[in-house]
Amino acid sequence: MQDDRVSRDPVQTDAPRPRLLLPRALLNRGILAALAFIGPVFGVLYVIVLPDGHWLAVVVAQLAAILLACAGAVGYFRSAIWIGPDSSLVTERGFFGQLSTFDKADAASILLAEVYTSDGSESRPQLVVLGANKRRLLRMRGQYWTREDMNVIVAALDVPVHSIPETVSMGELRNDYPHALYVLERRPLLVVLVAVGGTALTAAILILVLGFVNTFTS
Repeated sequence: MQDDRVSRDPVQTDAPRPRLLLPRALLNRGILAALAFIGPVFGVLYVIVLPDGHWLAVVVAQLAAILLACAGAVGYFRSAIWIGPDSSLVTERGFFGQLSTFDKADAASILLAEVYTSDGSESRPQLVVLGANKRRLLRMRGQYWTREDMNVIVAALDVPVHSIPETVSMGELRNDYPHALYVLERRPLLVVLVAVGGTALTAAILILVLGFVNTFTS
């Protein structure tokens, strides 16, 4: 969704550019899903622990879950792409707040693809802006960005557009265009290792917090 308001440009404060914003409908669905998960789960936990008097541990865990959800919402709200016809720069603010900027002259081509979702039931568009050395300058995935937003980028960059004629899987995209993907997408085994490590770290932190809370309340 293009926002005609030109405020909060992180780079060109003297001549701010219009920005593209993530759809608010997707955030609303995420918030509803989070509430649907947090409510019943912690409701059951309160029923289980209240007779034993260890409710404070559940309160701490619930507050942590709420803070994580709020941080995710803030990151979603702040994500944006700044691009305008009167500026040579394109700036993206990612989900974690990181800023990346490139000059339009550095763009050499645009890759457009229709990619199947993980279950293969549907497909979503993807756009990748590549430099002369095939370096990924910008990536827009259909899970978050609309086709209209991608069309804005295509129209703003005067470079050749390569459209893959058929819908492809993520595996096919990984084999044929690895330079267009993120590191974790290029190495599926690394995703498994990160997931296992993250789960173990989260469990360790929860055990430490719960141990501290139990010591404090005993």
